[in-house]
Amino acid sequence: MNINKILKVMPYVLGGLILSLIVVMIIIKIGEKEQIQTPIQTEVTAQAKTGKDAGADEALGEQSDKSGKDATDDTGKTGSKTTDGQPGNSENEPIGVEAGTDNESSLISNEDPTGGSEVEDEPLPTPSATPSPTPTPVELIFEDKDDYVETKSDVNLRVGPSTDTDIVTNLKTAKRIKRTGYNEKWTRVVYEDKECYIYTPLVTGVFEEPTEDGNATGGKKTGTVTLTQGVGTPNGHIVCIDPGHQTKGNSDKEPLGPGSSEMKAKVSSGTSGNTTGHPEYKLNLTVSLKLRDELVARGYTVVMTRDVNDVDISNSERAKIAADAGAQAFVRIHANSSTDTSVNGVETICMTNENKYNGELYASSRKLSDAVLNNVVSSTGAKKRYVWETDTMTGINWAEGPVTILEMGYMSNKEEEEKLLDDDYQNKIVLGIADGIDEYFK
Repeated sequence: MNINKILKVMPYVLGGLILSLIVVMIIIKIGEKEQIQTPIQTEVTAQAKTGKDAGADEALGEQSDKSGKDATDDTGKTGSKTTDGQPGNSENEPIGVEAGTDNESSLISNEDPTGGSEVEDEPLPTPSATPSPTPTPVELIFEDKDDYVETKSDVNLRVGPSTDTDIVTNLKTAKRIKRTGYNEKWTRVVYEDKECYIYTPLVTGVFEEPTEDGNATGGKKTGTVTLTQGVGTPNGHIVCIDPGHQTKGNSDKEPLGPGSSEMKAKVSSGTSGNTTGHPEYKLNLTVSLKLRDELVARGYTVVMTRDVNDVDISNSERAKIAADAGAQAFVRIHANSSTDTSVNGVETICMTNENKYNGELYASSRKLSDAVLNNVVSSTGAKKRYVWETDTMTGINWAEGPVTILEMGYMSNKEEEEKLLDDDYQNKIVLGIADGIDEYFK
């Protein structure tokens, strides 16, 4: 009875045991699977995180590279700048030309050029920074010198012969400094024991000796005479410039020419502008000083009969200044006037071929007069009048070398007076005179 009951219950017990065993096995299998997946997920997560961080680092690197490039754009140009970033502007100093440094190059992209996803295993390269410009200019050949030069005021002395180089100092006032080398573009000098360079057109004269205080004197003075030697290698020509008239005329008499019994007033104060009242003697000096600087820059040695207005020099004395200096051209600067206010234009004056005082100078004086007249007209566009040949001018009759008087224009004519007082127009006159002198000596 009891055995029969046991046999009846047995299948149910075995089934329960088998079911329990199956459940246990399933649980074990699930546990093993979880243990296997956990490190995999951790590794994947870590890789994903690492990739994200690396991407952030790349972004930061690119941003850093971009900042570096921007900085190069600010400093990689070689324009005329001083060390404090201000323009290296000085009187007539040329503006530096930017070097051909390529600051436009973009960073190498890690994008597939075909438009696909990022290329794997190719990190962004870090571009090297473009170097800042060095103070090494284009090589120039300098002629050795051992003398002194005077400068204009407010000019820069630089580390090298280029506006791309640093400024050593700015000379607020004109100085006389030691010169060791010359090039038509730049002059090598020594200032306060430092070798440096100055733009050659900013040099106004060459001298054998220094001044006691180092300041410029404006030339060698001998009474009313100012002698300024040519910049660089002198071209061998001496020109005397006579700014016509003076503040007060001198009505005392002097001979019209050597040995003449005919007498004329020594010098007058000249005319003045009909509209402005601007005195001719001031205009003459303004243009003459500009002409001096232009001729000196071209290599001429220049003698000035006066460099101020308050003098007392007769016309014959002016001619003697030119003769004593050995001037090969005596150029007298004047302006004209007429009772007919419509008259305008440029003319020059020289002696006639029959001049009894210095007729032998006619051919050379006429050549000089023609050259100056033609070039001034060409430079200014003014009306060309003529070369007036006359033996009535004391300053011409006493000349011992080629001589001309330039009448720059008529101050009695309103339009021409305005031009004559205009700085740019005066510069055109000066260039015309200088070109005429160049042509004369060819």
